[in-house]
Amino acid sequence: MDSVFTQLDREWIALIRRPATANDLAAACAIAGAAGPNQLVAAVRRAAPEAADPVMAHLVGQALDGSDIAARALLQLLLPGTCRLAARWWALGSSEERAAAAVAAVYARIRRYPLARRPRKIAANILLDANQDLARLARRAVADRQSVAPLEPRVLRGRLEEPEPTPGEELRDVIDDAVAAGRVPSQWAALIVATHIEGDDLPSIARRTGTPVRTLQWRRRAAVAALTAGEAA
Repeated sequence: MDSVFTQLDREWIALIRRPATANDLAAACAIAGAAGPNQLVAAVRRAAPEAADPVMAHLVGQALDGSDIAARALLQLLLPGTCRLAARWWALGSSEERAAAAVAAVYARIRRYPLARRPRKIAANILLDANQDLARLARRAVADRQSVAPLEPRVLRGRLEEPEPTPGEELRDVIDDAVAAGRVPSQWAALIVATHIEGDDLPSIARRTGTPVRTLQWRRRAAVAALTAGEAA
C-alpha cells in the first residue's frame, strides 16, 4: 500500500492536468514565474522565503476565500516539511497514523492562517503552528495510554524523543491568545513576533512602514506590558 505522501503526490499530478486547476492557479503561477501548475511547486520550493511569500500569500488568500485548489497547492508545497513533522511525533502511532495526523494538522492551519497578522514566512509559520497542534495531540495520546496501561517501549521512546516547545513557540501561543482575547492589538503583537521570534529589528520595520522608531518602541513596550498583565491575571 502506498504511503499517504505518495498518494498525495499522485493526486497532485492528476490535479495539475485539469484545466480548472490551471485557471485557479494562473495568478499564483504568474507571481512565481512558473509556466503552469506543473512547475509551480518546484519554483516556489526553490525560491528564498522573501520571494516565496508573495506566492504563498496569494494562495492563502484564495484558500481563505474557499478555494480547495489553492489550499491543496499549499499542502503540496509544504509536503516536505509535513513529512518531517510526521517523522517527529512517534507517540501518535504508526507511520501512516503519524502521516495522516501531520497532513490533517497542516491542512487545517492552511485553512485558517491569519494572513493579515502574519504575512511573512508563511511556510515556516504554518509548519510551526501544525507542530504545536501535533505536540498537544501527542501529549494527549500519551496521557490516554498511561491511564489504561503501562507505556509500551515504542510509546515510551516516542515520549522521550518529543521535543519540548521552544521559547519562541510558547511566546507565539501567548501572543495569539492575547490577540484573540482582545488584550493586545494585532499590529502591536506583530512587533513582538518580528523582533523576539523572527529576528527583525525596529529600525528596519520603521523604514518599511514609515513609522518612527520611538512609536514602535512605545507600542512594543505596551504590548509586552499587556502580555505580562494577562499572565499575572
